[in-house]
Amino acid sequence: MEQQKPLKKRTFPEQLKYQRELRGWSQAKMAEEIGATPNRISSWERGIALPGAYLREQLCLRLDMNAQELGLLAMIEEDLSAASESVSSVQQQMLAPPIDIPDPSEVSQKQLSDRASASHSVGVKRISRLRAILTVVIVLLVSLLIIVWSGPLNAIFNPNATNPYPPHSGQLILNDTLQNQNNTENWQEGTNSQQASCIFEAQGYVAFQPHAGYFHACIAQKTDYTNFTYEVAMTIEQGEFGGIIFRSENSVDSHYYIFRIHTDGSYWLYRFVDSNIEHAILLQHSTTQVFNTGLGKGNVIAVSAQSSTLTFYINRQQVCALQDAAYTHGQIGVFAGSLEQAPSQAIFKDAKVWTR
Repeated sequence: MEQQKPLKKRTFPEQLKYQRELRGWSQAKMAEEIGATPNRISSWERGIALPGAYLREQLCLRLDMNAQELGLLAMIEEDLSAASESVSSVQQQMLAPPIDIPDPSEVSQKQLSDRASASHSVGVKRISRLRAILTVVIVLLVSLLIIVWSGPLNAIFNPNATNPYPPHSGQLILNDTLQNQNNTENWQEGTNSQQASCIFEAQGYVAFQPHAGYFHACIAQKTDYTNFTYEVAMTIEQGEFGGIIFRSENSVDSHYYIFRIHTDGSYWLYRFVDSNIEHAILLQHSTTQVFNTGLGKGNVIAVSAQSSTLTFYINRQQVCALQDAAYTHGQIGVFAGSLEQAPSQAIFKDAKVWTR
């Protein structure tokens, strides 16, 4: 029998694969458990990527292990050590001692000329190297400033940055066309075992459900908002309804709100407590005239969630508001579905989030 490595000596990729196989999970099953994608699990097990803070927390919770036991701390420390060595190397190059040039009176004119030429050549090379290092440092600093100040800069230079919903305040922190994957939000991608899918196409982010009586949700896995306004453009291409998901505190266990709009202009607001819609709590149901009814019609859907106050908008006109404090923060998402017609498909684009 092959002897297993001691727990504390396994690297993170080894430990992750070992714990997954110990539970009899496939990569797809582990991805479902923590709210990630199979490709992301594969990249971790191959050692080419590390999970972010949110997914590290989910791994620890689902595997009932801490970061040290999983081998995450060792990998993070290695990255920090490598970065420290790189900085030290740059500092040593910048602080290297000057070239020693002898007294001209002690050497011949030819020697002086040769040494002066060599000194000049080396000096030019050193200056060029220092300039290159300085350029890299400046680029890194500017990149860091852009990341930190992306919200404020966007608010200044983007005419769409102003929150169009009352009280018309907040910082635009998400402005995604939804034409391709954005690692900042990490929208779900791929097809599940029931052939429902979340796919990026040229026209936008497509949620597809092939079966009647169900909806398929596509979650932005790296998002987590508390007080915010979330807006997205939706076009229902097939089926009966589409909508938005918000404050998804646990998408694996279906703890979230959904705002569902049908092609006839009727809408439903549910608080899901598990994956069975029969157990979901209906918070609001009505019909609006501001929705562009029928298939292939574009509509802008939005929710403003401020503490326990939830206000909903269609085409930037308020349609309802209520109080519910069950879920206080979480991920955002979109979905498509139908009750009797199949398949169902909705296309989403231009997702925006303002936070306060």
